[in-house]
Amino acid sequence: RNGIEDAHEPIDLTNIKEKENRIILSITKNLIIRCNLPLNLVEKPAFRDFMKECSLKYRPVSAKRLKHDIIPSLKSIVLTRIHEKLDTTDHVTLTVDIWSDRRCRSFIGITCHFIDQDINLQAYLIDFLRLKSFHTSENIQQMTDEVLERFNIKKKVFRIVTDNASSMIKAYKFGLSFDTENIEIDEKNQFITENDLTIEDFEEHFEPDDLQMVNMSSSDFGENEDSPSVRLSCFAHTLQLCIRDGLKNVPYISKVLEKCQILGKCSNQSSKIADVLEELNKHISKMNITRWNSEYMLMKSILSIGKNDLHSIVKLMDNPVTFLNNDLTILEEAVDVLEPFNEISIKCQSDTIVTVSIVVPALAHCITHLLEIRKKLSFCTKLVEQLHISIDKRFSGIIHRLNLVNVEIYEPFNDPLYFMATVLDPSFKFYWLRDLNLPINNENRLKQNIIQLIVDEISQDSFLPSPKATTEAASVSSTTSKRNKKLFAYNEYDEKFNDTMVFDPVTEIDTYLNDPIRTRFSDYWSTSRLTSLKKLVKRIFSVQASSAPVERVFSHAGLILSSRRTNMSEQLFKDLVFLKVNQSL
Repeated sequence: RNGIEDAHEPIDLTNIKEKENRIILSITKNLIIRCNLPLNLVEKPAFRDFMKECSLKYRPVSAKRLKHDIIPSLKSIVLTRIHEKLDTTDHVTLTVDIWSDRRCRSFIGITCHFIDQDINLQAYLIDFLRLKSFHTSENIQQMTDEVLERFNIKKKVFRIVTDNASSMIKAYKFGLSFDTENIEIDEKNQFITENDLTIEDFEEHFEPDDLQMVNMSSSDFGENEDSPSVRLSCFAHTLQLCIRDGLKNVPYISKVLEKCQILGKCSNQSSKIADVLEELNKHISKMNITRWNSEYMLMKSILSIGKNDLHSIVKLMDNPVTFLNNDLTILEEAVDVLEPFNEISIKCQSDTIVTVSIVVPALAHCITHLLEIRKKLSFCTKLVEQLHISIDKRFSGIIHRLNLVNVEIYEPFNDPLYFMATVLDPSFKFYWLRDLNLPINNENRLKQNIIQLIVDEISQDSFLPSPKATTEAASVSSTTSKRNKKLFAYNEYDEKFNDTMVFDPVTEIDTYLNDPIRTRFSDYWSTSRLTSLKKLVKRIFSVQASSAPVERVFSHAGLILSSRRTNMSEQLFKDLVFLKVNQSL
């Protein structure tokens, strides 16, 4: 075949000393996987000529050999490395979701997250497999069980992130021990209705509040009525619902947003408008219900054009919309109100840094931001009110705990994990309380409650008696000073460092809280000698605030299976997705 080597003897990819192996590995990893180029690239004359210029001894390899030999060998190597990593950890968090490709084939993706020995967050795609049967809870649960058994991590699962489809809820509500007789769907935590989708004419119907986290650590799911809810809403999606609640419940903002949406559609359909935008070096973002912050980005992009240029552009429309002066003022105020929400959404989507500790400080910042900006608004005070109402409703578990109100088990975000994670993140500790400006007595009571939550969690983990947290442990200075209100920006404390390292939970917490060192999460805990706290940190910080990791898997899958590659075999497709997501290995 035109001089292309197509021998079937296996290539030892572990022997990278051989120059031929290094070249083949580099082509596969860097061009086929990372650059997403087609396999038949290696058979094109131009590529072969290029490789001859690079190495006279290069022996061409066929696309068939890449498909049946090189890529499976690479996948085997990556799987072995993932197994080795998972063998060294005690707790993992999963994200699970289902996706359909261009050929309407269904696939289930499972990502795994954990804190390694160096206190760094690790994230891997452990499987991307075809779901040929119906999307029932039994089938989903069975497939998940099989994957976890294969990696020997079934007993290590701490949380599972999944959507809110009834099949997903039934599959994971009681952990990985499936029992059809005990399954119920908790209707109190299902906030999404058809009325939540206020933006029309989109390509697909999408429920932005459909991701849930399911607790896997308890041994008596569904049996203890006093235990907290095992399902917790995805923070990032719930925050987006709050934004859409605010926008849809304020009529004049909805009308201005509709004008923005019409202009956005025209900008993608009119060559005249496209030419003007190109001359101005501007771009109007496209509205998309599946994209977080799409309303914010649309409004901000239109504001960036400028009043005069905007009027010139709308005149080019077949049915021009008119942006009045008040409309532009409304857009400016709405963008100012929503800016912190956008910033928070971006921060909580990472899968390489811990994000569960962001949730409580983010809400505290949003609450303070809304209180302060309301005084400066002329038109959007109603938007602020609606955002407040929605935050109180959708994050009632956290809001009630902040207000020292009893939290019911059915309330969303009732899990104390969020508060424990925030305090155990050296970037936050109790600094975030300054945003709330609580009375000193309430602030100290809240600190005391959170410390007791941590003590109780450590005591359960290590079978130690649960001492009551002393007021001394909670007595972190609450002296405040005027500061610039930036997201997660706090003044330094002046506590004296207590270097007496002991194993009593209360004393460890006291030592930690009074440590003046402010460093990155991993830098702090990797060198810490607070063993009880460190063990707890490794477990709870495996949880991510966002479902973005598994969604990114499907984004990669969509790019790999482009419209020109729909005939790609199922196995090759799965292998390429697996290697693309895990390319760091």
